[in-house]
Amino acid sequence: MGTKNGFTNAQMLAIAGGIVSIISVFLPWFSAKASALGMTSSIAVNGLGSISGSGLLLALLSGKASWEFQGIGVLALGIICIAVAVFLREKLRSIATFACGALIIGGGIVNIRSIGEFSGNFLGAQMQSGAGYGLYVVVLAGLMAVASGVLAWKDIGE
Repeated sequence: MGTKNGFTNAQMLAIAGGIVSIISVFLPWFSAKASALGMTSSIAVNGLGSISGSGLLLALLSGKASWEFQGIGVLALGIICIAVAVFLREKLRSIATFACGALIIGGGIVNIRSIGEFSGNFLGAQMQSGAGYGLYVVVLAGLMAVASGVLAWKDIGE
C-alpha cells in the first residue's frame, strides 16, 4: 500500500528504522554512577566509543578503557537499511530489510549481554553501572526494520 509521497508503508518503516538506528549510536550504550561523601561522579559511553561524564569516574576510565562496541556496524546497517528501502525492488527489499534488522538486533543484544550490571557499595561508595538506554533503542530500530521486511513480503503476496 502506498503513501502520498510514493513510498509504501514498508519502505517508510524501513527508513524510520534506519534513522532510529543511526541516532542510537549517539546515545549512551554504557553508563555508570558513583557517589561517596556527598560527591557524585558519572560516565556514559555511546556506540561510537565517545566518553562523557563528570568527576572521578571520568578521570579514571577516559584514558584506560578500551570500548569495543559494534556502533560502527549499527551505524552502517542503519544507512544500508535506508538505501535498501529507497533503491531496491519489492522482493529483494523485503529480504534485505529483514536481514538488516536482524543484524541490528543482534548487535544490540550482544552488547546488552556483554555489559555486566553492578549495583552496590564498594569501598564506602555507592555505585551503579550497566547498559545504557541507547542499546535498547538499537533493538527497537532493528525490530522496526524486521517488521518492514515482513510487511514488504506480505505486500508482495497481495
